[in-house]
Amino acid sequence: MRSPDAVSAQGPRGRFVRPQAPCRAATLVLALMMPLVGCGGGAPRAARPDDRVQLADIVRDFWGEQMRHAPTWATYLGDRSRDAELGRASSAEHERHLRTLANLAGRLEHVPRAGLTADERVSADMLAFLLRRDLDTAEKCQARLWAVDQLAGPQVTFAELPNVHTVTTAAQGRDLLARYQQMDEYFGDVIEGLREGLGRGLVAPKINVERVLRQIDEMLAVPVAKSPYLAPVFAALDAAGGGPAGLGEPFRAQLTAAVEQAVYGGLRAYRAFLANELLPRARASAKPGVGALPIGAACYAARIKGETGVSRTADEIFALGEAEVARIEKEMAALVQSAGGGSLPEYLKSIAARADQYAASPEALLEYNRELMTRAMRALPRAFGRLPKTVIEVKAIEDFRAKDAPAAYYYGAPQDASRPAFYYVNTHRPEIRLLYKMPALAFHEAVPGHHLQIALASENTALPVFQREMGHTAFVEGWALYAEGLADELGLYRTADEKLGQLSYEMWRAVRLVVDAGLHAKGWSREQAIDYLVAKTGHRREESENEIDRYIIWPGQALAYKVGELEIRALRRFAQDALGAQFDLRAFHDRLLAHGAIPLDVARREIEAWVAEVKGGR
Repeated sequence: MRSPDAVSAQGPRGRFVRPQAPCRAATLVLALMMPLVGCGGGAPRAARPDDRVQLADIVRDFWGEQMRHAPTWATYLGDRSRDAELGRASSAEHERHLRTLANLAGRLEHVPRAGLTADERVSADMLAFLLRRDLDTAEKCQARLWAVDQLAGPQVTFAELPNVHTVTTAAQGRDLLARYQQMDEYFGDVIEGLREGLGRGLVAPKINVERVLRQIDEMLAVPVAKSPYLAPVFAALDAAGGGPAGLGEPFRAQLTAAVEQAVYGGLRAYRAFLANELLPRARASAKPGVGALPIGAACYAARIKGETGVSRTADEIFALGEAEVARIEKEMAALVQSAGGGSLPEYLKSIAARADQYAASPEALLEYNRELMTRAMRALPRAFGRLPKTVIEVKAIEDFRAKDAPAAYYYGAPQDASRPAFYYVNTHRPEIRLLYKMPALAFHEAVPGHHLQIALASENTALPVFQREMGHTAFVEGWALYAEGLADELGLYRTADEKLGQLSYEMWRAVRLVVDAGLHAKGWSREQAIDYLVAKTGHRREESENEIDRYIIWPGQALAYKVGELEIRALRRFAQDALGAQFDLRAFHDRLLAHGAIPLDVARREIEAWVAEVKGGR
């Protein structure tokens, strides 16, 4: 699971000590058909075998559909059975996929929850949420008809394939060749969808189209042999003494031809369409939000519900953001004054001008983040009973995406542990990366944030596989933002400036509520949103532009952070108030994370059950 974040989001950082092993079951079906006592789900309940078998069948079919629809994701997860498939982005495949999801949702509605164990009810409720979310947003937003995405579009995600589609056998090499040969067809599907959108008055914002055009131009300027599609593959084969039989010069010639013809050919066709047909009709920066589209209001409402899990209007989200901004601003100003720094705006400007706030080189920036990881990992046992075994390493964001990427993001490890998880750090222009903000960013993206939560879920084989690898955005991002504050409790911010950095990141997530609702529901311009973000957070303008352009193309996603964090903090306050001296922070965290990134209403039910168990002496 990749988590884009902070300015977001998939050298060695060191290893976690081996933790207590998670509860395990032999197979997915057994995991669904056995009471999972001791794996975070409470006492077993009376359950009916037929209902449980139905649920197991639906879960199996749901996951099979996810892998069929997104075979490159299967490879990312370590499932190499679909390596020869690239997938399709055609209208026929889109409609087939939605029909399948709708059928699964109908089947799930007829599974009585009373016939399931407590853990199975969590799985069923999470699956129901994911199905409703995907069907609702697909219907209301129709993103395939208009979204041109500089962060997760095929022009960048396909270039990542050699990172996960490793070639160590002749069969894997043939599969990669087959994938490359399908890429022009995939780009043709994308063009078909966007052209249909133009006919319906649905079109992307101009700034996102311009960013994607620049990305494609830079990619096509790279000689095929040095492209991210070939260079890492051939380098790995050379390092292995040429690789296995069958991957010699004929294979290399075939792979090179496929990249030149199908990959670069597909990129050229996509570029021509964007430049000649779409860009002239793209939405200007005066009103880049989804609200400018005919489907805008319905789409944004669906995105709010899907990303946050709460039924709030855009106006309510906007007001919540303004209230949080005002509260955090007071905390930041008080911290600066207590440190003798004068006014908050003046101090933010002065700290941004200090030479000691910037790494001298990309490698120095990476090394600083490795030290932050070491600092955090040493503190984890004080707050968690279960720790992940999965290794995490720091890695620089690749050159082909760095200019448009956030400051960092998390990239999870596959199920087969064939590679570690990565904390990706943007080392492009280190002279704009303020170091006092880096600790909060690292604690969000890695530990105790995304890596701890995502790796624990992925390692817990007692959970259905979809529950280990999928999740609710507000839980994932809410947890990571909560982790930034938890890091303060663990003493991980060593200076007043680092604490200010944590508050500035919390401010940034509050600002997101304002600018996201402003852009998509209140008609804000791109410049208005950038100016607000710069003024309230002290971010450099270039960073802020990248952020706002992300919010523009991903309506609603930025809301999940603050909404999720507020709910997790409310759950902790509830448990502390209810249990008093019986409250155990380690046990609270272990229970909260036991089922993966579940919807927040389901998380509340779980914590209420845990409180009752503790009170009852269980």
